[in-house]
Amino acid sequence: MPVWLLGIALAPMLCLTACTSDNDPAPGHAATTSPHASAEPSGEKKLTAQAQSALDAVTEQGQSMVESGVERVSDGVHTQPDLPAGRSYKLTVVCAGKGEAQIVIAPSKTVPKKAVPCDRSVVFQRFTGGKDVRIDVEGDARATGMIAWRINTI
Repeated sequence: MPVWLLGIALAPMLCLTACTSDNDPAPGHAATTSPHASAEPSGEKKLTAQAQSALDAVTEQGQSMVESGVERVSDGVHTQPDLPAGRSYKLTVVCAGKGEAQIVIAPSKTVPKKAVPCDRSVVFQRFTGGKDVRIDVEGDARATGMIAWRINTI
């Protein structure tokens, strides 16, 4: 194979390599990254810790936990716990972040909707168990952060 043909074949590869070389900044220049790319995981960890800490601070000794979790506000909380009918329960919710979420317990005839500000406030909602009970905690359109929640027997 002639050398000039090999040069023609390798030229596009050299151009691609030059165009896709790593994006290290020149010496003495700081790299710039998207604030969401690097801040999101550590931000979620921090908000999770804040929400969980507030939730743990109000947990009464002697109550039995039925179910709990931590969710992104954008995902919300959606659970249908298997609870015996007629027993009383307490849902505790803390949202850390920005905006507001709302607790909706169905069937809604017995429990009104309740606002949960995403400022690490602790919100309680009592309800009666049953096979049709469904719990949803959903953030408003602009809410961000993490929701920690726990269901205890009363």
